[in-house]
Amino acid sequence: MDRIPRLIAGITGTAAALFYRVDRHGPPLPEGPLIVAANHPNSLVDALLIFRCGGRITRPLGRAPLFDRLLLGPVLRALGGIPVYRREDDPEATHRNERMFRSAVDTLHGGGAIQIYPEGRSHSEPHLVEFRTGTARIALQAEEAADWALGLSIVPVGITYAAKELARTEVAVRFGRAFGCADLKRAFREDPVAAGRRLTERIEQGIRRQTLNFGRPRDRILVEVAEQLYVRELRWVPWRARERLGTRFPRLQRFARGLEWIRGAHPEAHRRLIEKVERYAKLSAELHAGEGDVPRRYRFLPVAKYVLARGTLLALGLPFAVAGSLLWAPVTRLPGFVVRRVNPQLEVTATVKLATLLGGTFAAWMLWLALGYVAGGVTVAAMAAVLAPVSGFVAVRWVELAHEVREDTALFLRLRGRPDLREHFAELRSELTETFRQLEEQWMEERQERTPKHGE
Repeated sequence: MDRIPRLIAGITGTAAALFYRVDRHGPPLPEGPLIVAANHPNSLVDALLIFRCGGRITRPLGRAPLFDRLLLGPVLRALGGIPVYRREDDPEATHRNERMFRSAVDTLHGGGAIQIYPEGRSHSEPHLVEFRTGTARIALQAEEAADWALGLSIVPVGITYAAKELARTEVAVRFGRAFGCADLKRAFREDPVAAGRRLTERIEQGIRRQTLNFGRPRDRILVEVAEQLYVRELRWVPWRARERLGTRFPRLQRFARGLEWIRGAHPEAHRRLIEKVERYAKLSAELHAGEGDVPRRYRFLPVAKYVLARGTLLALGLPFAVAGSLLWAPVTRLPGFVVRRVNPQLEVTATVKLATLLGGTFAAWMLWLALGYVAGGVTVAAMAAVLAPVSGFVAVRWVELAHEVREDTALFLRLRGRPDLREHFAELRSELTETFRQLEEQWMEERQERTPKHGE
């Protein structure tokens, strides 16, 4: 019965996982009635990532106009999508949301799962926007209709992109711990609206724990630079290593919270800190140091190992990379061409690119299949069907590795014979690291002072 949804979710989820470098964290989704509630920074790609990382089919709730799109509409219906009629889309159609609520509740009563985005819209703000109460209302209505014996689980999910409009950048998909709402039975029967607000706050807190939130767009860049130099100065991470976004996430989140604290509690100290971090970021950008930062020194043995390992990989992969680049060059250029013509909003750019890549990849694959059959029959066609996508994937990974090697090599050559420059960066890092330590101690002291002591 659910083979078609599983097939479509598998194909589109795999496409999203190839478009980005996906880093999943958190426990698996529970069985039984389930609501997956996530933040919404990247239009339809968010749903595809949940398909990829969730491990079970979750019927997506999406705004109704999407179901009328030529290609997207049939796909959403095949996935069991449930249309949501927003006032901003069509004020006269909002009464049809009664059907949406019934469909969602029926899915949960059947032991199924839905995915929903409580913010109500995809956006590019650096923080969560105001949550709507629809998710909580569905959950509470489902439990009430089952006399509060449904055992519904709600799982908060945070989706964080490194650069959501760019292919092959990182995305962290973090699944939080499941919680229920049966404890709100009495509150719901006394005041459904108040109970909905309480559950909405609970859902928001869960998603907030799995996301990065910044007061200003520039804050994220500063936090990433600060975290980057801090962990290398303390030797938690090797120089020039590129950590996964999901691995960095807890540290980035703590830095973000600390930044908000110092901005509110000590604005002058905040101003001085921002000036120092911006100075470091500017110097690093001028040197094109990238994520790996500026090492204190280069030792012969690590450099020799680096050259041998990466040089071997680049040499071995070169033939496949050349073949893949030639075969797939038109397809890889197609998304950029379409985006320039369509000029979409930032939060739907990746959706347009991914849809274009899917269509272009399928058409090119069919072309290679047909040409292989014409050239040598079934055997050659089968070889083309396998080797064409494999060579394309190798080409993508080869280009990524070549970019890292080029960045590392260029930095090495710029720093060669410049111990003064390396020492300058080291002094700045030491100064900033000491500042971070002092601020963290002050932050913890003030938090302890605000925490009531036992017995008071």
